[in-house]
Amino acid sequence: MLKFYSLLIGENPAYTATFQPSGKRKIALYANCMLLPVLLWFINGYLMVKNVLEGSIWMALLTATILAFIIFLIERAVIMSNGSKTIAAFRVSLGLIIALLGSVCMDEVVFKHDIDNQVAKYKKTAVAKAVEDKMSGYNLQIKQQQAIVSEKSANWSEALKDAKREADGTGGSGVANVGKIAKLKLSVAAQQEKDYQAENAKLQALIAAVESEKKAAALKAENEFSNHALLIRIKALFDLISDDTVMTVIYILFTLLLFMIEFMVVIVKMSSKKSIDEELEEARLELLRTKTRKTLNRAAVLYDVEQYIPSVSRANDFMKEKPASVFN
Repeated sequence: MLKFYSLLIGENPAYTATFQPSGKRKIALYANCMLLPVLLWFINGYLMVKNVLEGSIWMALLTATILAFIIFLIERAVIMSNGSKTIAAFRVSLGLIIALLGSVCMDEVVFKHDIDNQVAKYKKTAVAKAVEDKMSGYNLQIKQQQAIVSEKSANWSEALKDAKREADGTGGSGVANVGKIAKLKLSVAAQQEKDYQAENAKLQALIAAVESEKKAAALKAENEFSNHALLIRIKALFDLISDDTVMTVIYILFTLLLFMIEFMVVIVKMSSKKSIDEELEEARLELLRTKTRKTLNRAAVLYDVEQYIPSVSRANDFMKEKPASVFN
């Protein structure tokens, strides 16, 4: 297993085989801490695509593999990195981002059915708004046509009453007889009835057209609204959290657990005590640096003799003051 662990964290198995037991345990600790978030992201990616987004099993496996590989590279880089406070701050920031994204994705899987209910409400609201928007363009037209129909109905009713009064002698000429005047008024009433029927038919046709448009708008809104859109589902998750105290507490606890798992590599890397093998490696590196500096200092004597040998410097000064000559 040591060879496998060494390869995981980017160490040479032949080199780690010479480590002390504490160093070997440190290698196993790093590898186990790295594998946990990698496996978590693989499971999370698979469930997200397969169950939440309802993708194919092959797409789910491909997505899970890619996510796990990316997290593996990031966690491995965290383990292999050594540096200043800037590097440490970068590791913490990177771990925070990964933990946040991982917790949101896992929450989408765990709270899937609750989110489905919230998304269904979003869909219902979107359909109602689409219907309302469609109706807003017809409301004024319907009201105008209803006013025309009401006016035609009133005219028809008044014409019938006038013809009735003329026929029974209670109005008009005062003669109880269906004469020419009564027949004329009946014909006027008949024309008013035709006008009323024509306008009422227009109103019914308009209402039928509006109902058809409403159904089409509702169907279009339903088809265009995706229950599996990731941003909508994330919004639904946070809406549920903000509306329900119990769910807020559960979400916080679950998210903290995932944060701890995601941050495990960073925490272990920054807080664990150095093994004897790491201290020996640092000592060897420091010794190599010291030897290199000494070698460079010795080489400097050959290229800058005057600085290190005073007699050579005095001789050069003497030669510059009194140039040598074969005749003097």
